[in-house]
Amino acid sequence: MATKKISKNIKFEEALALLEEQVRLLEGGDLSLEESLEVFKYGIELSQICTGKLETAKQEVEKIVAADGGNGYRLETFQDLEVK
Repeated sequence: MATKKISKNIKFEEALALLEEQVRLLEGGDLSLEESLEVFKYGIELSQICTGKLETAKQEVEKIVAADGGNGYRLETFQDLEVK
């Protein structure tokens, strides 16, 4: 099984779908040890991409949350947003 290349411009949803596919392959139990290791490595890369994209989105949301009354913007952490 050849190592797959991941596009630098991959969208979150596409990376997540590929990650889910890798999980299904591993759970299927039909792969050899070597194939399983390659699928696992690929899944780790996809997981890191998804985590990075989620962290970037989180930071963007924290920057643009509107202040009370809509008179401007202020920084709120995700924890602050969750309790409202």
